[in-house]
Amino acid sequence: MSHSATLTELHPTQAATERALVDAAERALRAPKGRVALALHMARLKPPAPRPHHLRIARALLQDAASRHGGQVFPLRNGDLVLLCVDPDLERRVAGSQSSPLALPGALARLFGPDAPETELLTSLWRLEGQGEGFRAYVAARAADQTVAVLPPAEEGAASPAGLAALDQVLAESDVADLLGQQTAIQLAEGRGLPLVARLVPLFRELTISLAALQARQDIAEAIADPFLFRTFAARLDARMLTALHEDLTAGGKLTRPAVKQGLPIHLNLTLEHLVSPGFARLSQLARRVGARFGIEVNLMEAAADPDLFEYARGLLELAGFPLILDGLDHVGLTMMHVGGLRPALVKLVWSPRLVDAPSPEMSAIDAAIKRLGPGRVVLARAESEDALVWGQSRGITRYQGYFLDAVQAAARMAGCHSAKACSLRQCMTRAGILSAAGRAGCGNPAQLDLAPVPPVQDMLRAAAG
Repeated sequence: MSHSATLTELHPTQAATERALVDAAERALRAPKGRVALALHMARLKPPAPRPHHLRIARALLQDAASRHGGQVFPLRNGDLVLLCVDPDLERRVAGSQSSPLALPGALARLFGPDAPETELLTSLWRLEGQGEGFRAYVAARAADQTVAVLPPAEEGAASPAGLAALDQVLAESDVADLLGQQTAIQLAEGRGLPLVARLVPLFRELTISLAALQARQDIAEAIADPFLFRTFAARLDARMLTALHEDLTAGGKLTRPAVKQGLPIHLNLTLEHLVSPGFARLSQLARRVGARFGIEVNLMEAAADPDLFEYARGLLELAGFPLILDGLDHVGLTMMHVGGLRPALVKLVWSPRLVDAPSPEMSAIDAAIKRLGPGRVVLARAESEDALVWGQSRGITRYQGYFLDAVQAAARMAGCHSAKACSLRQCMTRAGILSAAGRAGCGNPAQLDLAPVPPVQDMLRAAAG
């Protein structure tokens, strides 16, 4: 059969996605100038890959490229992901552009590392002006192919009915405050010669699910260890949390009062679904009325998976006057995704020792991405060691959140606490991160746990200068 025949004549009974690809390919081939197609062959990854996180990252990466280059992603039955888009750099003949879809094969090979076959087996790339017949043949073959790849689900596992029932019972029986924890992010003030504790400036207070509170319950320990169940639980908690925060803000309760009194923004992690809900609208209206400040953290992969809903939600945040924070960016995504195009106020870069040990070319790409984004918009999250601060400061990053800074803040609290002799540093850290009365039992000065333990930095700076 000749490839010059139109694709829509070839296989009238193909599955819906393949049929959509046939139609899109035919339109693109009629005006091929500047157009590029890429197929990522997920089923060719070396066993036991592909894993669920491979699929999520691959889809998010291709969807990001599609949103930036006026394209579309097609997940096919055989496991291939096909990107069809326009490449402006191709028309301008810009060589070596890292933002070009032409750079994706190398980026994907690096991303999947030892699980990837040779680059030419992992991806297929066509410049439709000049290579259109090759792409036409590929689409025709996929339309005729009845192969259905056995790939893992996009989530890490299937929901256990017993596990879901146990978590639902926890939601029904518990006070929301007993399920939440908090963590204070900090900004480092100038003064590299001063002790670290003297440079702490509170940045925001994030309300999160308290793993310590959940892990203390033996009946749900197995359920929360399942990533799928935990994400389901977190999404179901969102609606309860929005209602509880509205009530707490109205009453000046323990969830919001300390941060509001100290002028600290309160950060919430919300799904897009709950961000566009009536519950969030009511909370944002009340916050404006009482002068409370909120920041909303959205997972980067969720934003990439549904760009239309994300754009709508971002518009709502702008109307509410709440900053948007992109959460869950690792060093791979930093170099491969144009997160600045999503216009976040802040981006959370997850700390990893890989940031120190990366080969020189990879480190150069990381540094270039931070410079392009602006180090002032980066929060180095999960900063669990002093190495994280050293690495971040060398790149102009001043905002941090994580275990190491929790310990420094606990030490500062204990230095001014009348009951500190009865506590250990770990106890002070743990109690400050839990909001329930039971979790704070044993603290002789519980009000201190909610105060930002920051010395008079400006006074110390002036003293040092004098």
